[in-house]
Amino acid sequence: MTAHGDNLIFRPDPASAVGTQRCGGATFAVRQPSSTRICVAVMGDVDAVNGRALGRYVERHTRGSRQLVLDLRAVDFFGTAGFTALHFTSVHCTRSDVDWVIVGNRSVRRLLSACDPNGELPLVDELSSALLRLDRLAQCCHPVVWTGRSGWHTDNGPRAPVDHPSVAS
Repeated sequence: MTAHGDNLIFRPDPASAVGTQRCGGATFAVRQPSSTRICVAVMGDVDAVNGRALGRYVERHTRGSRQLVLDLRAVDFFGTAGFTALHFTSVHCTRSDVDWVIVGNRSVRRLLSACDPNGELPLVDELSSALLRLDRLAQCCHPVVWTGRSGWHTDNGPRAPVDHPSVAS
């Protein structure tokens, strides 16, 4: 931890970014299938005991990656602290320019339907869909933005005004 002005900045130890971690009723594991992509799998219960630890675990492991698959298919219980961990992960990935996707099961989808009703988080049902989405993002030259209403789309900046015949003089 380092001091910066009046704020403390948490910098995880890179040496701790190895292996499996058990915290409360959950186990976190990481796998790196390529030099640019990691997969973090979570098994068990994500609750108030380990929600923060999940967010920090993901943060530690995405340091050198460009893509993240967060595999929550083996989660038995997913509480509101899990949503907080997903929000933290979303902010971290945005700041670090990491494309990411969540593979969620029924309990994850149920909580996100209440906590993320506009679908802002990149949630899919199957691992194959997650990998396909990340492959498309890796091939794309334009910045890509996720929005709940239109899904993944390119953001080409402000659009030029369109002249409509009914309002043109």
